[in-house]
Amino acid sequence: MNQIVYVNVNSKDYLLEDTLYSAAGMKLSIYNSTSLTDALPRIQEADALVVTLEKVTSNIMESMPNLKVIGRMGVGVDSLDIEAATRLGIPIINVPDYCVEEVALHAASMMLAAHRKLLPANIMVKERRWSSSNELMPIDALSNLTLGLLGMGRIGSKVIEYMRGFVSRVLVYDPFLKVEQLPAGVEQVSFDQLLAESDILTLHCPLTPETKYSINRKAIEKMKKQPIIVNVSRGPLIHEGDLLDALESGAIRYAALDVLEQEPPPHDHPLLDHPKVLVTNHLAWYSSASLVRLREYTVNRVIDYLLGRSVPTIVNRKALEITRQ
Repeated sequence: MNQIVYVNVNSKDYLLEDTLYSAAGMKLSIYNSTSLTDALPRIQEADALVVTLEKVTSNIMESMPNLKVIGRMGVGVDSLDIEAATRLGIPIINVPDYCVEEVALHAASMMLAAHRKLLPANIMVKERRWSSSNELMPIDALSNLTLGLLGMGRIGSKVIEYMRGFVSRVLVYDPFLKVEQLPAGVEQVSFDQLLAESDILTLHCPLTPETKYSINRKAIEKMKKQPIIVNVSRGPLIHEGDLLDALESGAIRYAALDVLEQEPPPHDHPLLDHPKVLVTNHLAWYSSASLVRLREYTVNRVIDYLLGRSVPTIVNRKALEITRQ
């Protein structure tokens, strides 16, 4: 019988998971409020490990001799040692398709709120400064503006679908994007052109050593239009110190962020109360439907792998194939 362990997944209940694993002849064990290292004596013999944000290191994997698969209950895999997993022949399964609509809609909502200055306008009203709207001017017509996307996977494509009717141009920089994947009317440009020509810049790429701090002082210096920056991907895509300086100088007009470098951030984090920043609490992924999808997709893909069936989202599939050659 395959043993499945969940560590610090922290669901309200596990009835869905237990029902599906039991039906497949597998046993589920839950360990919360403990580190992977502390849980190791109890999970050592597991066939599958499922985590959300826990760091799964080479040492953890090497200490689990029966480990056949790791499930990441979410999209990003920067908390997992992919190189070590590949070396050990362990596939990593994530769920990048469970919240496409939710994250794209959150990004689009942030763009519209930032562009129309809804948050500062609401603050003025709460302060009973009804006639101070001139402080919010100017606001450009959105139909005259250019939207730029750094990365265009599932979520970026959905953002384009939502936003293309509002803006005059849509630009994309994605070094992995093939020409035939580009939607009609969307322009594929260089990174420098994206920075120079975007009025609104939204980030939709994974966090890797190559993408970390993509938005830094050097990149900001190339931004000619004092853009609105939106980030619903990973906090470290943006160098927060450089962003803060750019907001103060006016090089960046406004920032709308669902993610930060440290989560939760310290109470005195300078971006939290900044008048040119809208921050939400890593909420973009959520709807009641997406939560169910996340749970179901994770369970079904772990089961499918263990039963030898095809799984669509093995992060290190190509690396594993090369290793096995």
